[in-house]
Amino acid sequence: MRKNKPLLLSLLSCALISGNALAANAPVSLSFPPNGQFQLTVSNTNPNLIVIPGDRITGISSAAGKLTDKRNTRDGAVLFSSTGDKPFTLFIETEHGQVVSVQATPRAGEGRSYRLLNAEPVARPAAKTWETSQPYESLLVELNKAILKNHMPEGYAPASTEYDRLSAPAGLSMMAEEAWTGNALRVVRYRVSNPFAYAVVLKEQDFWRTGVRAVMFTPSALSLLPGTSVIVYITRAQEVSDGQH
Repeated sequence: MRKNKPLLLSLLSCALISGNALAANAPVSLSFPPNGQFQLTVSNTNPNLIVIPGDRITGISSAAGKLTDKRNTRDGAVLFSSTGDKPFTLFIETEHGQVVSVQATPRAGEGRSYRLLNAEPVARPAAKTWETSQPYESLLVELNKAILKNHMPEGYAPASTEYDRLSAPAGLSMMAEEAWTGNALRVVRYRVSNPFAYAVVLKEQDFWRTGVRAVMFTPSALSLLPGTSVIVYITRAQEVSDGQH
């Protein structure tokens, strides 16, 4: 994908599984650690669920006898059970080539549900096809339209916001609330708030950073009144480790 100057846009602005033993609690969202290892508590009296949004789990394995049942859901998550009472290691493999090591500690109780989010990008062929199927400027416009409709393009997936920290201009506060990753582009939703007793002018240029491709306020605003906030979507380029773009 060729890189262009930032396109500035001002536009107006999952349920995993329910009805079974493990769905009593909302899934716990966790960011991928640098070494791909998690330490998780799992139930040894009810089924457990692990889902990696945007990436189907293709395999789960452990030492013989540690997993008494394992099966994939239609959406690509994995359900598994264990009756052991000692910590054990299980490995998860995904369609996009990720390998996750889980240090599992069994406990009695309701099934545990985990949602593992990527902090670093992985190659996403479906997203790449969509991103390269149209001119670059049109791509950014269509991506922002998709954001406002709350319907991300094919191949895009929720991502961790752990490292999406930006300083806001003019002393405003800015916090990342949600992120989505494609193949060559990443979108982060920030909430920008005005803690002052006076209005602050909003300019898209103030949110430019290296790699930023688009900035969108919703609702569209020229200034931020005292004690109010606005949502800012920032689209930036990202590098996929296998060099696909």
